[in-house]
Amino acid sequence: MDTSTGVTLLPGCCSGLEDWRGMYAVLDSTGSPFLGHDPDPVVDRSGESVRLVVDFEQSDSPVIELSAAELRRLLDGVGRDLAAFLALAAAWARLHLPDHAEPVIEALARVLGVPANGGTRQAS
Repeated sequence: MDTSTGVTLLPGCCSGLEDWRGMYAVLDSTGSPFLGHDPDPVVDRSGESVRLVVDFEQSDSPVIELSAAELRRLLDGVGRDLAAFLALAAAWARLHLPDHAEPVIEALARVLGVPANGGTRQAS
């Protein structure tokens, strides 16, 4: 959500939280993430600017514009937040599910796209 304009980009169907790391492809110039369809959100990079188009199918679709550096900062923050959540969930699982904690933690780590040890991808 762009707090200055109120424009919100939501992933369409077929895209979920587990796909968040795909946004790094825009920053690494290796592609554009699939954000689902209906609506059809699209991410486009031009130089150091990134445009998040809410619905590519609408010619007057709202757009969020930010710098590549700001997007990287935001994504790195997402990684830290998800790793912190995983650490809390791991502590809970070890306390309440001691016989099953490690498989649960590994499954959560896979779904969240963060290492089970709580680390995050470092900014390049």
